[in-house]
Amino acid sequence: MKSLYLFVLFTCLSINTAFAQTPDDIVSSFFQDFNQPATVAVGALQKAAAKPKPNRELTPMLMFAKANWDTLSANTQSLVNAWFARPDDSVGSPPSGVSFFGSSQVISTVTSANFVFHYLDAATYSTDPNRATTTFVNQLAAEAEVVWAQIVNTMGYNAPPSDVTKGGNNKYDIYLINTGSVGIYGYVTSDAQSYLGAPYLRSVYSHMVVDNDFTGFPQAPLEAAKVTFAHEFFHSIQFGYDPTEFAAFLESSATWMEDKVYPSIKDNLQYIGEPFTDSDGDGQYTSGETFTDRNGNGLRESGSQDYPELHLDSFGLSENGLEQYGRFMWVRYLSDKHGDALIKNILTNTGVTGGNNTYAAIDAALQAAPYNTTLAAAFHEFGTWNIDVGKYTNGADYPIAWGDRLFNNGAINISSDATQSLRSFGGAQKHLSTIYELVNNPNATYTFTSSGSGQLSAMIQSTVGGVYTVESIPLTGGQGSWAAPVGTNKVTFVISNVSPTDDSMTWRLTDGVTAPLPALSPTTSGGNFTTFSSSGGGGACLSSTPPWQMLWMLLLLAPAIKQKRKRD
Repeated sequence: MKSLYLFVLFTCLSINTAFAQTPDDIVSSFFQDFNQPATVAVGALQKAAAKPKPNRELTPMLMFAKANWDTLSANTQSLVNAWFARPDDSVGSPPSGVSFFGSSQVISTVTSANFVFHYLDAATYSTDPNRATTTFVNQLAAEAEVVWAQIVNTMGYNAPPSDVTKGGNNKYDIYLINTGSVGIYGYVTSDAQSYLGAPYLRSVYSHMVVDNDFTGFPQAPLEAAKVTFAHEFFHSIQFGYDPTEFAAFLESSATWMEDKVYPSIKDNLQYIGEPFTDSDGDGQYTSGETFTDRNGNGLRESGSQDYPELHLDSFGLSENGLEQYGRFMWVRYLSDKHGDALIKNILTNTGVTGGNNTYAAIDAALQAAPYNTTLAAAFHEFGTWNIDVGKYTNGADYPIAWGDRLFNNGAINISSDATQSLRSFGGAQKHLSTIYELVNNPNATYTFTSSGSGQLSAMIQSTVGGVYTVESIPLTGGQGSWAAPVGTNKVTFVISNVSPTDDSMTWRLTDGVTAPLPALSPTTSGGNFTTFSSSGGGGACLSSTPPWQMLWMLLLLAPAIKQKRKRD
């Protein structure tokens, strides 16, 4: 098994040398942790029964293992190998925590126009953990056809490549087993041995594995199944274009697709954080402020909107490790601003050029007519939308992005190495990330000086909580200034690093009078996540990062306080 990228998700960040591990260490440790007891609920908080189950994704680890197969020990290969197969294959011992179909069991099928569902009929196997009722499978088949019709027929995406006769015919195969036992709605993978070469260079056929009854998830079973099919089927389609793109983009666009097929379910809101009323105006949730308690646990859940300082392709670095799902807001911004066809154009661009070219594909799609803009301009505007969330179609459901600091009486003198948000990054702002600095009663001329690829805007409010007026602040050689209009109540400075590769951007924003704040140590306590360096500035893997550099980040992160179930 060589380094064919058969799985949808991966990360091309390399790990800090202080934590360097071999692929065998990473894969082995992941699956040993994965086999530990799951998190259980205790009162309003969730605590581990023994050891927290990793809040990480199965599919990327399977891809990483496949890409580095020849370097893995026999013991590690035995931990992971069974996950590669179709559940009806004869593979020996099943993956830990789940079971595949037994060789003597009769596998039932339900066939629809485009799918074949493989399952164990509960009428015959009433006690088997993988059992499913034929009635429920028929419901799933009907919903899968709804998803196909929306994504392929209406939105115009290519259908997933055919596996010809694997699974019995050329229809798309979906296998039902009890994946819920390990907290997974489902995953997409492939047993192909090579790229198809058509319709694109790295097109690959795939199959899907989903939970057999969708019980135990936050939604009702059929609701959970609907958004799972929308999400996972879009991964199946991504396999037909290029499954080697940035994992975060593949995940965020699949999570966006849930909205497009089933807009009323809104399951993806769990990944962005719960909206709150910013009573004190500091741009952050403060204890005592009212919030939307979506899961009813009495705690304000965090999400991707609380981590705008994380680069757009980050994977698993936030408190709950799921910001890559919450970045569906980036895809939602693109589609709300420019239309759904843009997303298909981006995916087509990724397929035309083999290998990871996610950002080049986005930039090329945006520069083309009728959009006539750039990735840099779009990303900066995305930062303004994340404060003025009413611009989104579903903005009433979205929390505002987390602000760094609030300054009063017009005074501000802050540098990137004095921000709360960037302390864990050594004071440098990562590629494609955003920082927000807030000033009450601005009354001066403010000067901004930066290195790297910065863009700056002022979001002006003339009254408390009033509408925003966005004013772009031109930068020449990284420098620019802005004079506050008389009577301005508040300004939010939106500081973007719009480069897809530069992780070294530093800056200072000052009123020219106030004494500067002292720099924060990168090791100052209170950070929410472990920081890793990015090989070649984060975007260096756009074309040629070798598989051994794609070291798995999530394994070494501190366990999240609140575990969530997830899709792969």
